[in-house]
Amino acid sequence: MLILLIGAAVTSSTALETATLPLPPELRASASVVSIDKAGKVTKLRDGPGKMVCIADTSGDETFDARCYHRDFISVVYRMKQLVAAGVPEEQLNARLEKDLKAGSLRMTMKPTAGYRMLGPITALSKDGTGWTSEMWRWQSIHIPHATAEDLGVITKNDVPMPYVMSSGELWAHVMINGPAE
Repeated sequence: MLILLIGAAVTSSTALETATLPLPPELRASASVVSIDKAGKVTKLRDGPGKMVCIADTSGDETFDARCYHRDFISVVYRMKQLVAAGVPEEQLNARLEKDLKAGSLRMTMKPTAGYRMLGPITALSKDGTGWTSEMWRWQSIHIPHATAEDLGVITKNDVPMPYVMSSGELWAHVMINGPAE
């Protein structure tokens, strides 16, 4: 069984709000929020009743990066962060995740689930953390483990407008979709 290190933390409401910005407004208040440090340790910041879990931006740099995943998929994200922190090369991540699934030390849904992300310069966020400028990139993803672009009838090249499939045929396979302008 995958063991996650969960601790209690106190955080400002602004940090919680910015963590949920990638989500549609209807999902923000009910989302759980966590932080993940450079060692891959997960700290729960807010326990929400909804189906989404948002990973707060790591402060201290010039980039804002917040991600939200379905609670039935988040374990693979946690494990990937742990493997990266342990120095596992990117080209070996998928095989390690598959090995963990086969061994039963990692559990996740194999059903399609949603993901949401915002990425851009920290200066693109408003001072109160509730808005952003056009410099911020927002997108959504539908994670469909092991699906191929051919199965889905979607292209794989990411140099074309969305939607497209990333990681076709792998555990991390997902369809990328541009986020709505707000």
